[in-house]
Amino acid sequence: MTQQESGGNYGALGIWLNMPYGRDRAYGRYQVMGANVGPWTAKYFGKRLTPQQFVANRAAQDAVARGHLSMLVKKHGYRGAASAWYSGNASLHNSTKPQPGGPSIKDYVDSVMARAGTYKGGGGASEGATYGSTATATPRLDDDELAAQYGLSAGLINSSSELKSLFKQAVAGSWSAAKFQAQLKNTKWWATQSDTLRKYITLKYTDPATWTQNRKEAAAKLNALAVQVGLGNQLRTNGTPTKMLDSAIYYSLALGWSDQRIKDWLGTRVQVHDGYMWGEAGQAWDKLHELAYLNGVKVSNQWYENNVRAVVSGKTTLQTLEDYIRKTAAGQYSAYADQIKAGMNVMDLASPYIKATAQILELAESDVDLFNPHVAKAMTAKPGLDQPKGSGAQMPLWQFETELRNDPLWRKTNNARESMMSVARQVAKDFGMAF
Repeated sequence: MTQQESGGNYGALGIWLNMPYGRDRAYGRYQVMGANVGPWTAKYFGKRLTPQQFVANRAAQDAVARGHLSMLVKKHGYRGAASAWYSGNASLHNSTKPQPGGPSIKDYVDSVMARAGTYKGGGGASEGATYGSTATATPRLDDDELAAQYGLSAGLINSSSELKSLFKQAVAGSWSAAKFQAQLKNTKWWATQSDTLRKYITLKYTDPATWTQNRKEAAAKLNALAVQVGLGNQLRTNGTPTKMLDSAIYYSLALGWSDQRIKDWLGTRVQVHDGYMWGEAGQAWDKLHELAYLNGVKVSNQWYENNVRAVVSGKTTLQTLEDYIRKTAAGQYSAYADQIKAGMNVMDLASPYIKATAQILELAESDVDLFNPHVAKAMTAKPGLDQPKGSGAQMPLWQFETELRNDPLWRKTNNARESMMSVARQVAKDFGMAF
């Protein structure tokens, strides 16, 4: 908090004034009228103080100024809040009538706005801090309090030069929260980040306690997944999260990765152990593993290690390796070669078969991928003798579903039992044994 005329003096006392409710004076760094000290300290400090106790308690003075100013800003906006603090009436911010012992309300408010977010001491009978005091003070909302009016925080705003510039404009122009949010959505910062990432970053700065709790819960879940895929407790070293766990948490919370995708990502690290790669090498490593998985291509860990090193050393490019994976996938899934070369992933092309397998065999869809034998067979079907060479041979879905029902697993499903019961009832009915 800053002051205008009390010089930061928490022990400042204003002159005695004849107020409508009786004789009174202002107290403390922010020059709060004596009549307001009791109710305001009870409300914002949690303990009702006398004016003498208030003057001696810096924390109480700061709490009152911070709490009451925040309320005024939310209720009246910046100009109205400045007017209410000075005169007790938010609607008088354009009044040019001289005030006892101080400037007109308009001059006072204009001066406050020129100082970008400050609220100068003064105050009337009900709202103000002083009224005609010779020791008027200037409480100022700090950056966090000002930022909170726009649903953000000083930490988040200061993390981006673009947000910082926008925030300064908003404070100087007394923008409403709605206007600030509208302008925020026009920024490059907003446009270049996903909704999930924006929420993650915003929560980090505006509600760090919840952000931290979310990370703790994610860490516990990810540790369980790591054990499941064979990583053991490699996500922690002596109880301390490793870079791998931090990355997994970030992918899960900030990028919105599903548990299955996280599991796949963690699974690629089971064999490499201490050979886990970081920085640019780690980014290339992750991208190649993901692209290969989504396109049903299997290559050795040694291939990954050798080629990632080649990328970071400038001997090849990531694009060259991605083209190699797609070319390999196009060869494996010839019926879809054109789509794969055009940039579609085989996992997306196989979606109808994956969904059918999960539904008919009663499996979790996340447990069915391109390496499922039924899906693999359907996706790699060869053209018939009567088909032109290179035309591909996408297996009809009805044929695929028929073959699924020949799988021994199907007989153990509820679908199979219901189907067989239905057939049995029909047979019995045909023989006149059931109606």
